[in-house]
Amino acid sequence: MDDMVEPQGARDVLPILRCRQLLGDEATDLTDAEVEELRRHAHVLAHALLEVFLHRRAQGRVNRCARPQTP
Repeated sequence: MDDMVEPQGARDVLPILRCRQLLGDEATDLTDAEVEELRRHAHVLAHALLEVFLHRRAQGRVNRCARPQTP
């Protein structure tokens, strides 16, 4: 897989302050650099998962959740 790098605009979409809000108490003892690293990893992971989904969908191999049957 290609080396994934966070796009430049990703920092504007999810600033450090918003990341801290989403992380809640887990971010209390983290430095801004650590929060930024978590954001970068989450962003790269999201893109990797999206690539896998799109690739599988193109091959017709997407798992579909069955809808619950109503009585």
